[in-house]
Amino acid sequence: MIGYLAVSKIENKHLGGLLVVNELGIPVEFKYSEPVTPTKLQEIIYGSSLEYYLHVEIIAKGLIQKSESRPEVILVQDPNLLFDKNIVFVSALPQSVAEKKESSEAIINLPGMSLKIMVSEGFKLDDATLEKIRELASKIDILEPFDRVEKALIYVCESQEK
Repeated sequence: MIGYLAVSKIENKHLGGLLVVNELGIPVEFKYSEPVTPTKLQEIIYGSSLEYYLHVEIIAKGLIQKSESRPEVILVQDPNLLFDKNIVFVSALPQSVAEKKESSEAIINLPGMSLKIMVSEGFKLDDATLEKIRELASKIDILEPFDRVEKALIYVCESQEK
């Protein structure tokens, strides 16, 4: 199982979602946070650290703790969410480039795209994680579930207003 974690700010509301899918991209679990609207006092006290605090400390870590299924890897598209060893940043590169692997990042080529992959400083990107991503990408569009999470978060935000 692989997880897709996204945290967004939609109309001054902060919320996140964690979608866990099986090897065919079928949802196994979806958790989301309630939208959080910071108070004016919180904006003043936290200053520029408010978004990081809400997105990482409150929303992302909370979602992972509430998850009942334990995905082997959790993919993110925001490098600020790299706070644990099994969280991996993935991003499609605009053009195909040569593969490379360093301690905490790699570029791998998949059919039709190159992916940049990173883990948090202090963690090592292992071959098993890269192989898991390659294996999943051979079966599904590896980045498509992020679209599902984003649409679900927009839906949650809109449904809260009614």
